[in-house]
Amino acid sequence: MERKNRRFQWIPPWEMPADPIKAVFWFLYWLLRVVVRFYWFPLLAGVIYESLLNGLIGGGITLLLGLVLWVALFAVLKVVELLRGVAQVLATVEQLQRELGFVEDDSPSRPGEGETGGEPRVVEGTIVYLDEKRRERESRPGAN
Repeated sequence: MERKNRRFQWIPPWEMPADPIKAVFWFLYWLLRVVVRFYWFPLLAGVIYESLLNGLIGGGITLLLGLVLWVALFAVLKVVELLRGVAQVLATVEQLQRELGFVEDDSPSRPGEGETGGEPRVVEGTIVYLDEKRRERESRPGAN
């Protein structure tokens, strides 16, 4: 019963995610859905206005251009919905692979990389790395 009631809601449900990046994309998607759903209001107003100013020809051209723009917005909405579906399927597959152990977790220390487990990773060229190298040279016997 709830599924049928959702279909007839005028405004899509507001279920914004907590992550700020996802929230921006979710809001743009939500706004696109609202614009596609309510586009006929400004289209009807524009057709009436143009019909009053320029007669039936002006109203007809406005209606034609408005419908072309609405079809373009509708196509963009369908492409976005398709991409969202593909992203959800890929996320589900990745999660299942992780749960079943087919994919190893990307941990910071992998065996065979020459790192010891307890030491933090030092990137060459950093100030800390250069500082450590300077101290090693100074502490060596016979260093200048």
